[in-house]
Amino acid sequence: MPSPTLRIGVFNVAMSDPVPGRIREKLAEPGHPRFSRIAAMIQRIQPDVLLLCEFDHPGEGGDDGSLNDFCRYYLAEPQHGQVAIDYPYRYCPPSNTGLPSPVDLDGDGKLTLPQDAQGFGFHHGHFSFVVLSRYPLIESDIRSWQQFLWQEMPEHLMPEDYYCPEAAQALRLSSKNHVLIPVQVGSQRFNLLCAHPTPPVFDGPERRNARRNHDELRLLTDIIGNEAYLTDDQGRTGGILPDEAFVLMGDLNADMHDGEGMALALRHLLYHHRIHRVVSEGKLTPKSLGGRFFRPWKLRRGRSAEWTHLGGLRLDYVLPSSDFDIMNSGVFWPDKKDPLRRLVAGQDGRERAEVSSDHRLVWVDVRLPAQPSGL
Repeated sequence: MPSPTLRIGVFNVAMSDPVPGRIREKLAEPGHPRFSRIAAMIQRIQPDVLLLCEFDHPGEGGDDGSLNDFCRYYLAEPQHGQVAIDYPYRYCPPSNTGLPSPVDLDGDGKLTLPQDAQGFGFHHGHFSFVVLSRYPLIESDIRSWQQFLWQEMPEHLMPEDYYCPEAAQALRLSSKNHVLIPVQVGSQRFNLLCAHPTPPVFDGPERRNARRNHDELRLLTDIIGNEAYLTDDQGRTGGILPDEAFVLMGDLNADMHDGEGMALALRHLLYHHRIHRVVSEGKLTPKSLGGRFFRPWKLRRGRSAEWTHLGGLRLDYVLPSSDFDIMNSGVFWPDKKDPLRRLVAGQDGRERAEVSSDHRLVWVDVRLPAQPSGL
């Protein structure tokens, strides 16, 4: 019997608001134009497993009703002529965004948000991420590195003399969370490794955010490399075992060719021997026609067909491990001749973030390894 084929996607939906509970209020009934267009894109692509970045929910984890209402009022009802989709399995992990630090991080003598949060956010759970799946998520076996301290990473890049000793001893590395979620598909199981590192901008000459983005990417690399120094929030050491299949996914806020980040960490991740090269930097790297013909405000060096963001950047990734078979991939970015362009462009034909999102949905079709992955 052949192994099943799955479509796995990531989409930064920009469904976050500085006011706590605002997204919950907006989702409490159907009809929001932007949310409807976002849902239509998801329905068009029909991912079996989907990571949504920047989706507000309680910072301690769990659903306050926002995700349930998005699934109920938007995904489960046809939008813009698309076919409804149901995700019976959902996971809302805890997040460091908006979680107050016990000490003053920015040195102004006050504990205030968002400056003194473990991860940038105006309230706990701001800019969080969630996972939707057609297949069971084994929550009892989830591992996370939410509480892992930045200074515990060997050869970390935390800026010297920027944080006081007390702040350095309290600051976590993950700006949201780094989560490993087992997915059960029949008799087989594989892992989702999900993260959303901080943008490498909005800092000063110390480059604290660029350095943190670098080390958040390094943490992903070290998890798939099963580095011995790692200890997760559950007390387990190491990362993913060599015989465990996985798909790494997230808005990584990093581009190999452009942007303000330190590209070396991304290069090490994309070229890691456990990542499938055909998707990371090969012939099946996700592409679109819409991105190919898009003209961002700033001249870019990267390959436009691979962009996933209106800034002319490839920021969003679905990276299967090398033991998967890769069938297909893509970025949902309709070109000017596509009737679905109305989902990303206004009536004037211009693509703007407020129409749907400043990001595009990225997907990869994979066939599970023939043998169980050893989990």
